[in-house]
Amino acid sequence: MRITCVIGTLGGGGAERVMTYLSGGLAARGHDVTLLTLDNSVPDFYPTPNHVTRVRIALPTFKKAGFWGGFPRLYHLTQAVRRTRPDVLISFMTISVVASCWLLRVPIIYADHLDVRYLAYSRKWKILRNWLLRTARAVVVLSKRDKKFITLYHKKWNPVVIYNPALAATNEPLPCPDFMRSDTRYVIAVGRLVKQKGFDRLLQAWRRVCSEFPTWRLAIIGTGPEEAELKGLAETLDVQYSVDFIAPVKNLAAVYQHAQIYAMSSRAEGFPMVLLEAMAAGLAAVSFNCTGPDVIIRDGIDGFLVKQNYTDLLAKKMAELMKNDALRSEFGKQARTVTERFSLKNYLDAYENLCKSAHR
Repeated sequence: MRITCVIGTLGGGGAERVMTYLSGGLAARGHDVTLLTLDNSVPDFYPTPNHVTRVRIALPTFKKAGFWGGFPRLYHLTQAVRRTRPDVLISFMTISVVASCWLLRVPIIYADHLDVRYLAYSRKWKILRNWLLRTARAVVVLSKRDKKFITLYHKKWNPVVIYNPALAATNEPLPCPDFMRSDTRYVIAVGRLVKQKGFDRLLQAWRRVCSEFPTWRLAIIGTGPEEAELKGLAETLDVQYSVDFIAPVKNLAAVYQHAQIYAMSSRAEGFPMVLLEAMAAGLAAVSFNCTGPDVIIRDGIDGFLVKQNYTDLLAKKMAELMKNDALRSEFGKQARTVTERFSLKNYLDAYENLCKSAHR
């Protein structure tokens, strides 16, 4: 089967990483896979998988193109899709390609990677999006909660739940990253420095525990528009001496191997890959209870889930793990089973079955 996979870029991010797993996995199963990206101004953070044909085109966003510019943009996108000659197309978070598939009569599977209730669109774009997704053979979401929401408010969509996969961590010892000190223990958080990720709340929680644990540090790994504001907040809270802001790291496996706890403070999520990877590496986790972590973390078994916005409880659960080596070890042991609960095989099976069904 000829399958075209479409995503904006292969820049750093969970959805981009999952796209490499999906396209590479389908290619390994004998399908003819093309990976199409739409913005060549963003350098690749992830390599193109083996046996996957990579196509790059340069298209402005609809916002930059404007109303009249949207028509030539759609034309060029449609021509790019046509040249890949797909039997089925899979789109990650790229609504415009749904219109191209409708014009070309190509069956499409569309996937969102955020909680659909928190996606922000203008009224006109929301109307267009809602109509276009009626034409998709399936709309893949990352939680049963999203599927229920769609079933209630978008009755002509065809929602399907497919959880992101967790891959087993390497057992090979890896050198300690340069920013990590050998005599220090670490709480790690990874993500774009944007409001959604809630790092402001993580810093507020850290202020409650850092003085009690002088041999621990908080490392926030990522970049984004709120970087200066978050660094300023760290100084305001007087925790800058125990917090590291680190640029995106390609080899997170080494970070997870030398860290002790993974903390997630997001206001909204889809099915976060960084959490899956940290737990696969054996890290105990603590997170606010939002879509994604509420399925990945088994509260009291391999981590802690905390009610949204209760930074005092987030701090309390972090402290509980920081002071209890045995509990941290047991949680970490249980966390590794995340690779069995959300296996890559099951993930690829689900998408392959959708493609076969759409191609009939």
